Amino acid sequence: MNFTFYLKKSYNRLRFTLCAQENSFYLFFYKYLYTPPKNTLSEFLDQYSKSKDHVVFLQIGANDGFIYDPLQKFIKRDDWEGVMVEPQPYVHDNLLTKIHAKRPEIQTVNAALAENDGWAELYTLAVSKERWANGLSSFNKKVLIDRIKDGTIQKKAKKEGLKLPDPTDYDAWIEPIKIKTISPSSLLAKFKGKKINLLAIDTEGYDFEIIKLLEIKNLLPEVIIYEEVNFDTNTKKECRSYLEKLGYSIMVRGKDVISVLK
Repeated sequence: MNFTFYLKKSYNRLRFTLCAQENSFYLFFYKYLYTPPKNTLSEFLDQYSKSKDHVVFLQIGANDGFIYDPLQKFIKRDDWEGVMVEPQPYVHDNLLTKIHAKRPEIQTVNAALAENDGWAELYTLAVSKERWANGLSSFNKKVLIDRIKDGTIQKKAKKEGLKLPDPTDYDAWIEPIKIKTISPSSLLAKFKGKKINLLAIDTEGYDFEIIKLLEIKNLLPEVIIYEEVNFDTNTKKECRSYLEKLGYSIMVRGKDVISVLK
């Protein structure tokens, strides 16, 4: 294992533990000392959260709820309430369930959003279970193949010190796993009629499908956050147009798209 990778992993493990244990110094930092970088998603969320008495959220594709997660500091700081959905059993059971374990107002769901309750196939990286790898899991196998072709995965794997298979042998790189699915009606029932203020989606190219599945016109959360980095040009335009017709304004912060209901 690369020494720098080991140090970073150890540092993140410590931060994860402090966060999960609701460490007073960790909470104090984000409550009184934290200043988000300018023109970022974090700056937007910081201002939005401070403007609200209470935030009810739904997060689809929560992963571990910590590394690269834009919401966790505000969930902790401002006592958000909501549901976090993560389809990968290993990630859900070993990480996501622990990060907010002391907060009964946070529910976690080990499933993927789909039209019906049942089962589906998710494509995961077979070469590693680290955060960088499980964060790339997708319902679209092509997303992973493209990351192999452009060298993204090899670059990250090298930092971990992994021995990698032939780059043309996609079956050695990609492992399909069977996961539970949950329908929109079953998922939304967990809110018991409470209005969802904020929807955050990170599903590696499936974000627009999630928006359509949820029938946003019936929910109209104040804020929708999603990624379009894995969209083709047409999907990017269609998604923005879909939301704009529902009354949302669009702004981009890095790889994130923030849609705000006018």
